[in-house]
Amino acid sequence: MKPIDYVACLDEMYQSQGFPPYKWSLFDSSPWCSFDKALGETRLALVSSAGIFREDQEPFDPWAVNDLSFRQIPVDTEPDKLKLHHNYFDHRDALKDLNCVFPVQRLKELEKEGTIGGLVPEAITLGMGRLYKRTALQKETVPRIVTGSTRPCSYLPDLWTISRSD
Repeated sequence: MKPIDYVACLDEMYQSQGFPPYKWSLFDSSPWCSFDKALGETRLALVSSAGIFREDQEPFDPWAVNDLSFRQIPVDTEPDKLKLHHNYFDHRDALKDLNCVFPVQRLKELEKEGTIGGLVPEAITLGMGRLYKRTALQKETVPRIVTGSTRPCSYLPDLWTISRSD
Protein backbone atom coordinates (compact mmCIF):
# COMPACT_ATOMS: atom_id res chain seq x y z
CA MET A 1 0.00 0.00 0.00
CA LYS A 2 1.26 3.45 -0.88
CA PRO A 3 1.76 5.80 2.12
CA ILE A 4 -0.66 8.71 2.49
CA ASP A 5 0.90 12.15 2.80
CA TYR A 6 -1.39 13.20 5.67
CA VAL A 7 -0.09 16.77 5.92
CA ALA A 8 -0.49 17.44 2.18
CA CYS A 9 -4.01 15.92 2.19
CA LEU A 10 -5.09 18.12 5.10
CA ASP A 11 -3.60 21.23 3.55
CA GLU A 12 -5.39 20.53 0.28
CA MET A 13 -8.71 19.85 2.03
CA TYR A 14 -8.58 22.99 4.19
CA GLN A 15 -7.48 25.24 1.33
CA SER A 16 -10.30 23.89 -0.86
CA GLN A 17 -12.68 25.19 1.85
CA GLY A 18 -11.15 28.66 1.73
CA PHE A 19 -8.76 28.37 4.67
CA PRO A 20 -5.18 29.62 4.43
CA PRO A 21 -2.35 27.07 4.43
CA TYR A 22 -1.95 25.60 7.90
CA LYS A 23 1.23 26.50 9.75
CA TRP A 24 2.39 23.12 11.07
CA SER A 25 4.46 23.10 14.23
CA LEU A 26 8.05 22.03 13.80
CA PHE A 27 10.22 21.23 16.79
CA ASP A 28 14.01 20.91 16.85
CA SER A 29 13.85 19.43 20.31
CA SER A 30 11.25 17.71 22.40
CA PRO A 31 10.30 18.07 26.07
CA TRP A 32 10.10 14.27 26.20
CA CYS A 33 12.15 12.55 28.87
CA SER A 34 12.78 8.86 29.29
CA PHE A 35 10.34 6.81 31.32
CA ASP A 36 12.01 4.03 33.23
CA LYS A 37 9.12 2.65 35.27
CA ALA A 38 7.71 -0.75 34.26
CA LEU A 39 4.41 -0.42 32.38
CA GLY A 40 2.81 -2.97 34.71
CA GLU A 41 3.51 -0.59 37.61
CA THR A 42 2.32 2.53 35.81
CA ARG A 43 -1.04 4.30 35.89
CA LEU A 44 -1.86 5.78 32.50
CA ALA A 45 -3.91 8.85 31.66
CA LEU A 46 -6.11 8.79 28.57
CA VAL A 47 -6.25 12.04 26.58
CA SER A 48 -8.29 12.10 23.38
CA SER A 49 -8.93 14.87 20.85
CA ALA A 50 -11.89 13.05 19.27
CA GLY A 51 -14.65 15.21 20.76
CA ILE A 52 -15.96 12.55 23.16
CA PHE A 53 -18.23 13.66 26.02
CA ARG A 54 -20.76 12.16 28.43
CA GLU A 55 -24.40 12.58 27.53
CA ASP A 56 -24.88 14.77 30.65
CA GLN A 57 -22.06 17.13 29.61
CA GLU A 58 -22.17 20.03 27.19
CA PRO A 59 -21.31 18.69 23.74
CA PHE A 60 -18.37 20.04 21.80
CA ASP A 61 -19.31 22.33 18.94
CA PRO A 62 -18.46 20.13 15.94
CA TRP A 63 -17.92 23.20 13.71
CA ALA A 64 -15.83 25.15 16.19
CA VAL A 65 -12.60 26.85 15.30
CA ASN A 66 -10.10 27.30 18.16
CA ASP A 67 -12.17 25.44 20.74
CA LEU A 68 -9.84 25.22 23.73
CA SER A 69 -12.36 23.51 26.02
CA PHE A 70 -12.05 20.00 27.44
CA ARG A 71 -14.19 17.48 29.28
CA GLN A 72 -13.26 15.16 32.14
CA ILE A 73 -14.83 11.72 31.83
CA PRO A 74 -14.69 9.11 34.61
CA VAL A 75 -13.13 5.98 33.09
CA ASP A 76 -15.93 3.85 34.56
CA THR A 77 -18.57 5.68 32.48
CA GLU A 78 -20.74 3.21 30.60
CA PRO A 79 -19.93 3.30 26.86
CA ASP A 80 -23.57 3.93 25.92
CA LYS A 81 -23.40 7.19 27.91
CA LEU A 82 -20.61 8.55 25.68
CA LYS A 83 -21.22 10.71 22.62
CA LEU A 84 -19.04 12.11 19.85
CA HIS A 85 -19.18 15.61 18.32
CA HIS A 86 -16.32 16.29 15.94
CA ASN A 87 -16.62 17.09 12.24
CA TYR A 88 -13.00 16.85 11.18
CA PHE A 89 -12.61 13.08 10.79
CA ASP A 90 -14.62 10.20 9.36
CA HIS A 91 -16.81 8.86 12.20
CA ARG A 92 -17.91 5.58 10.66
CA ASP A 93 -15.51 3.36 12.61
CA ALA A 94 -15.72 5.45 15.80
CA LEU A 95 -19.51 5.16 15.82
CA LYS A 96 -19.19 1.37 15.57
CA ASP A 97 -16.59 1.24 18.35
CA LEU A 98 -15.52 4.35 20.29
CA ASN A 99 -12.39 2.48 21.39
CA CYS A 100 -10.72 3.39 18.11
CA VAL A 101 -10.66 7.06 19.24
CA PHE A 102 -11.24 6.70 23.00
CA PRO A 103 -9.74 3.31 23.99
CA VAL A 104 -10.84 3.24 27.62
CA GLN A 105 -12.29 -0.29 27.40
CA ARG A 106 -9.10 -1.65 25.80
CA LEU A 107 -7.00 0.06 28.48
CA LYS A 108 -9.20 -1.41 31.22
CA GLU A 109 -8.63 -4.85 29.69
CA LEU A 110 -4.86 -4.24 29.78
CA GLU A 111 -5.22 -3.17 33.41
CA LYS A 112 -7.11 -6.37 34.25
CA GLU A 113 -4.40 -8.46 32.54
CA GLY A 114 -1.69 -6.63 34.51
CA THR A 115 -0.09 -5.24 31.35
CA ILE A 116 -0.55 -1.72 32.74
CA GLY A 117 -0.70 -0.78 36.40
CA GLY A 118 -3.99 1.03 35.97
CA LEU A 119 -5.82 4.04 34.65
CA VAL A 120 -6.23 7.37 36.35
CA PRO A 121 -9.87 7.89 37.39
CA GLU A 122 -10.75 10.41 34.68
CA ALA A 123 -9.92 10.71 31.00
CA ILE A 124 -9.51 14.08 29.33
CA THR A 125 -11.18 14.78 26.00
CA LEU A 126 -10.91 17.76 23.72
CA GLY A 127 -12.89 18.70 20.62
CA MET A 128 -9.96 20.22 18.78
CA GLY A 129 -11.15 20.59 15.18
CA ARG A 130 -9.50 23.51 13.47
CA LEU A 131 -7.13 24.73 16.13
CA TYR A 132 -4.97 27.64 15.07
CA LYS A 133 -4.17 28.90 18.58
CA ARG A 134 -1.39 26.46 19.43
CA THR A 135 0.16 28.81 21.96
CA ALA A 136 -3.17 29.19 23.76
CA LEU A 137 -3.52 25.40 23.85
CA GLN A 138 -0.07 25.10 25.44
CA LYS A 139 -0.33 28.08 27.80
CA GLU A 140 -4.03 28.07 28.73
CA THR A 141 -5.71 24.71 28.14
CA VAL A 142 -2.89 22.38 29.22
CA PRO A 143 -2.33 24.22 32.53
CA ARG A 144 -6.11 24.13 33.18
CA ILE A 145 -6.08 20.38 32.55
CA VAL A 146 -3.07 19.88 34.80
CA THR A 147 -4.55 21.95 37.65
CA GLY A 148 -8.03 20.50 37.10
CA SER A 149 -10.08 23.65 36.75
CA THR A 150 -13.38 21.78 36.46
CA ARG A 151 -12.50 19.36 39.27
CA PRO A 152 -9.17 18.66 40.91
CA CYS A 153 -7.07 16.21 38.91
CA SER A 154 -4.59 15.32 41.62
CA TYR A 155 -2.91 12.69 39.44
CA LEU A 156 -2.15 15.01 36.53
CA PRO A 157 0.53 17.21 38.13
CA ASP A 158 2.62 14.07 38.77
CA LEU A 159 2.17 12.95 35.17
CA TRP A 160 3.04 16.43 33.92
CA THR A 161 6.20 16.48 36.03
CA ILE A 162 7.52 13.12 34.82
CA SER A 163 6.76 13.75 31.16
CA ARG A 164 8.54 17.03 30.63
CA SER A 165 11.88 18.62 31.25
CA ASP A 166 12.54 22.30 31.86
